[in-house]
Amino acid sequence: MHHFDSVQQELQTKKNSTPVGRTVFILAIVILPTTLLVLLGYIAYYFIGHAGENIAFGVEEDGTNIEDENIFDRAETNNDEATNTETQQTRENATTIQSVPTNIISTAFTPYEQVPHDATSWTQGLSYGDDGYIYETTGLRGQSKLLKIDPTTFEVIKSVYIDDFYFGEGSTFYTDADGNDRLIFITYEEQTAFIFDPLTLTKLKTLTYKTTPPWNEGWGITFDSVEGEFIVSDGTSTLFFMDRDTLQVKRKIVVTRFDGTEQDSLNELELMGGLICCNIWYEDEIICVDKITGRSVREYDLSTLHPIEERGYSHVMNGIALGEDHVLITGKRWDRMYKVRFDDWDGLFT
Repeated sequence: MHHFDSVQQELQTKKNSTPVGRTVFILAIVILPTTLLVLLGYIAYYFIGHAGENIAFGVEEDGTNIEDENIFDRAETNNDEATNTETQQTRENATTIQSVPTNIISTAFTPYEQVPHDATSWTQGLSYGDDGYIYETTGLRGQSKLLKIDPTTFEVIKSVYIDDFYFGEGSTFYTDADGNDRLIFITYEEQTAFIFDPLTLTKLKTLTYKTTPPWNEGWGITFDSVEGEFIVSDGTSTLFFMDRDTLQVKRKIVVTRFDGTEQDSLNELELMGGLICCNIWYEDEIICVDKITGRSVREYDLSTLHPIEERGYSHVMNGIALGEDHVLITGKRWDRMYKVRFDDWDGLFT
């Protein structure tokens, strides 16, 4: 072994310092003749020192240190085992990393047409109707209104204001239980929803609702035609599923991002491809979540669509409407709307 000499030196030192060895040595000098002295000294050295210490410290007759070899053998074995373990762990870690879903926010969108938008509109809700028109609702007290927009020229065909007492919020086109086209317009703090005839923009009736107490606010709304129910946001991380005719809450879900954190400030909503797509207040992001679990399935960063430097901080993105071959996107007091396609969302328009 590479440090055998130092081990032997240590054994020799320990052997010479043993009490029995010293006693035999003295008796041999005092009592026995020189010849016997040499003989007994050799015997004492061999049996008491050499044999005893060798047994104690594991030295073979040929000078090989058994314990030393075993230590190094074990060390080499342990090193081999450690190497194998590390290699196996590395492989397992690599497998684990490869198996983790690569859920990252996407920038895979293409704005293929920019169209005009009323720059005075504090956009709160946006939807395409089954009649082909675009319906928009706006906010702020004294300025809250419902607009009917031509889908070709993007000019406002007709608009109606609601009472100054109300702060307008989201809206959506839907079909009622009798098969009539209708439009619902919710409000911010008043727990009030107005039902309109989209053909004439005549107000037909008023309903009340509740969301998260104590404020019970209304922010965004969309309609699930398959389930026949509304989905409503209130600025928290909760989405409320409400009966189409009564607005009674049937169930609710909490929205979470890819990383599992809850996402609050949910604003305007649109049902697209079976997912609930949400604007996030003061974020240029749209997240699309599962209707049952609330977990994010798709996330999009649209900060390059109409950069904040061009429009101002308070003019936030808010407005999603699913068309036949595009998604219409706008924001509060934007002077434009964009027709957008999401490049990684196959089958969205089928």
